[in-house]
Amino acid sequence: MQMTGKNYEAWDVKESDYTADGPMEERLKFLLRYAILAPSGPNTQPWKFAIAESSISVFADLSRALPFVDPSNRTLFMSVGCAIANLAVAGKHFGFDPNINYFPEGQDSDLVALVRLSPGYSPEDGQDDLFAQIQRRHTTKDRYEIATIDSEILKVIETSINIPGLYLTYLADEDAKDEMASLVSRAHQIQLARKEFRQNLGEWLRSNWTTEPDGMPLYTFGVPDVVSLGFPAAFKEFDLSRPVIYRDSSLIHNCSTLAVLTSDQDDKQTWTMCGFALENLLLRATSHEIRASFFSQPIGLFDLREEMEKLVGRGHPQLLFSLGRAKPMRPSPRRPLEDVIIPI
Repeated sequence: MQMTGKNYEAWDVKESDYTADGPMEERLKFLLRYAILAPSGPNTQPWKFAIAESSISVFADLSRALPFVDPSNRTLFMSVGCAIANLAVAGKHFGFDPNINYFPEGQDSDLVALVRLSPGYSPEDGQDDLFAQIQRRHTTKDRYEIATIDSEILKVIETSINIPGLYLTYLADEDAKDEMASLVSRAHQIQLARKEFRQNLGEWLRSNWTTEPDGMPLYTFGVPDVVSLGFPAAFKEFDLSRPVIYRDSSLIHNCSTLAVLTSDQDDKQTWTMCGFALENLLLRATSHEIRASFFSQPIGLFDLREEMEKLVGRGHPQLLFSLGRAKPMRPSPRRPLEDVIIPI
């Protein structure tokens, strides 16, 4: 998992560099070095932060929205929620008690959350600390190893979805996998036939030698180095739904289990809280050497989302993902922290 280049330097953050008696602003800035390691679709990193005396304001960076891929910005706000989760996990690890106030100025504002961080937090004995998993977590889009996940581990992972109104449903049997693979395949056929969709998503595909600080390097999909050079241009120009469907169908059928995250409500705050819970789930899964792959395509299409809702039977579907054991993979690039901090 060798990481070279300035676009990977964010991953080099070291816990030992934290100065416990340093100025509060510098300590909060250090916590953000872990917040920016959160996942985002498709690695757009759509967040900005402003540091005050004892709080961090978290904003949605709507300039990084995907109008044809994610027209409601559901995935964007989930991504911001993932960053807030990392901030909270890092805060607790370094002795802060995080208090999160979502959308303090209402959901029409870009201010997603005000996170107050009070010093003096002391975790209870035996409480799990997910901090060490922040730098180990990564998404897999290549393939899973042939292995099952013990049902007790799945129960432990499910405890991360502990916000009222959010639900996690596991789908492990082959019939359920067939139904979800069909939904994903039909979504790919519809979306990848649209040039504006391909252009929008293709802008975030990167070659394996990318020097960009964002986007999806194609090694995360298992694409060979040489092929990765021309793939982004080809993706934008041609309908490549057939190989994409083949890859995702394989990930679905060869995973240990599928999971669907659903919610009672369906608004920006709910999406953000889904991201918060999801990132805690991913960190806990990583502690058991379990990786996830995401399939948001059907949820972006009204009719297919309704079908998924009927199949799952509770709440609004917000994310479909697979879980399984996979070899560690090089993470994706990250924007420098300085690029996402704004004056208050």
